[in-house]
Amino acid sequence: MALSRRQMIQLMFLGGSAAALSACGGGSSSPSLTGGSGNEKPNKPDPISPPDPVPEARELPLEAGPLADIGPLVDSGVDGILIPAGFSLRLVATAGRKPVSHAFGYLWHPLPDGGAVFPVGDGGWVYVSNSEFLPGGVGALRFGADGEIVDAYPILKNTRINCAGGATPWGTWLSCEEIFDGKVYECDPLGTPQQAQSYPALGLFKHEAAAVDMETASVFMTEDEGDGRLYRFVSTGRTSAINGADGLDLANGRLQVLEVSGYENGAYMEDLEAAREIHRVNWVDVQSPDRPQSQVRNDIQNSTGKGAPGTQFKGGEGIWIQFWPEGAQQTVSGYEHPLRAVVFFACKRDNRVYALDVDNDLIEVVFDNAQLEGSGEAGFDDVDNLVVSPAGDVVVAEDGDAMRLMVMVPNQPARILLQVPGGGSELTGPAFTPDGSRLYFSSQRAPSGLTGLMKLGRTYELTVPEAFR
Repeated sequence: MALSRRQMIQLMFLGGSAAALSACGGGSSSPSLTGGSGNEKPNKPDPISPPDPVPEARELPLEAGPLADIGPLVDSGVDGILIPAGFSLRLVATAGRKPVSHAFGYLWHPLPDGGAVFPVGDGGWVYVSNSEFLPGGVGALRFGADGEIVDAYPILKNTRINCAGGATPWGTWLSCEEIFDGKVYECDPLGTPQQAQSYPALGLFKHEAAAVDMETASVFMTEDEGDGRLYRFVSTGRTSAINGADGLDLANGRLQVLEVSGYENGAYMEDLEAAREIHRVNWVDVQSPDRPQSQVRNDIQNSTGKGAPGTQFKGGEGIWIQFWPEGAQQTVSGYEHPLRAVVFFACKRDNRVYALDVDNDLIEVVFDNAQLEGSGEAGFDDVDNLVVSPAGDVVVAEDGDAMRLMVMVPNQPARILLQVPGGGSELTGPAFTPDGSRLYFSSQRAPSGLTGLMKLGRTYELTVPEAFR
């Protein structure tokens, strides 16, 4: 049986203790103090057995954040949206209208989708939002330190069906095209569309969302296909990003897919009870990374009769990484590394949320609809965009008629954070300010335009009381 590093240290410590005991007379042949002759055989210490193996964890040591304690929902007074008591809501942008009067003809984009918040040096922040439209792009709302909108402008134009994306640690936004040969575009939240840059090395596929881990130089990406994969791009190094900051080189690296042990070559984790427990994973280089990956999978299937590399994830959606600093990292029993970074990602076709331990290469399902049975709440109807709050709450949007933002409580029933009654739309783009005091989101097909007759979306701001952040 292979011993972990921790177990080896324990054995070394115990072995050293036994040697010290012998040196100090634990096995002496000297005459005893009780009158022995001194010719008796020396007493030998009992052999020390190695410690029992540390049991391997069956679940990651994840904890709920403060939003798990929210109470019942009440009417916010804004568009009939229901929010927890003590919270407040305001409308900040409507598709087809100016977010601010001096926006020089700039209108908020149709079908707002994935988004993120970026701090600004003056104490304010920028909320960026994709347009899941054709042509697509990205719009930005700049807020002052007092929370008022001071500017609105585009940072990406003339792309195709921009769904979600991800913020980078160096302060840029990765906007993803949700089409079969979709690309990832890097945008500057304080910049212009002319600065945006596409990166085919991140793969050509139906991109949904992205999340970056600097320590492993990795970009994790979901794919919105029924037989989709979870991807990882491992960069070859650092470079100057489009905003001048020190970022990962997104033009050079290896594109890989995740395989769960026992579920290789397109297999699916059908058994939900088994999927709720930890499984080991590894990463496999994709074939033909310069081609649309759905076509590559079909070619492999047709030529070999078996599935392409990678475990199947049904309709990958939102993705976000939660980090823990040194001193706050929990031990994962039986595994080498403490919990430093966990990738959470949602899959809409089976309504699951997965958690991937980056350093230990472990995965498990932490939410599924069966956890809502008996809670009085309807099951999730297509989990979608996902965000992790600064306080550690995993919040998932719903692409279905119930139209809820849900707080995921690992391996327990979820809680409703807010709800937009009426259906006919979906909730998109949840993103917190760095202090957790505000949460932005959109109702993608809410009434819009000057008359409200077009259903192209509205964007809102939820204010979070201090007790819940």
